Amino acid sequence: MTPSVRRRWPWFLLVGSLAVNMLAGGFAVAHMLRPPPPPGPEGALAHLVDHVAKDLPAADVAILRRAMDDARPLFVRMRATHEEFGPRLREELVARPFDADRLAALFVGRRATDEALRNEIETRIVDTLKRLSPEARLRLAESRLP
Repeated sequence: MTPSVRRRWPWFLLVGSLAVNMLAGGFAVAHMLRPPPPPGPEGALAHLVDHVAKDLPAADVAILRRAMDDARPLFVRMRATHEEFGPRLREELVARPFDADRLAALFVGRRATDEALRNEIETRIVDTLKRLSPEARLRLAESRLP
């Protein structure tokens, strides 16, 4: 290998390393500047409504926002049932004597509550969507639905 080729090789490494570091730094900065995802299903749904609202007629936006406002108690119930399950599960796990039937009943109750909430959510979604214009339903179909 000639001496001139040896000298150029570290220079290529330096430029390559600099390029990789700048790329990694760009990804890090972009990640830090990105807004955090909305918390929970209520935040995700509000984010979706805000995202598609700019492309919808005002009447359809009003329908969606009204549906969101009407669903707030449902989201509160969802959060409450989710938060109360953990402590109840812990109680059953440390109970002496351990009662497997009571634990199984806890899971059955949780499943029934989840199913009732899911049915209510789906009913509300269908009711809201049937009141929207065909254009609004098309825009929702084209958006990133959860």
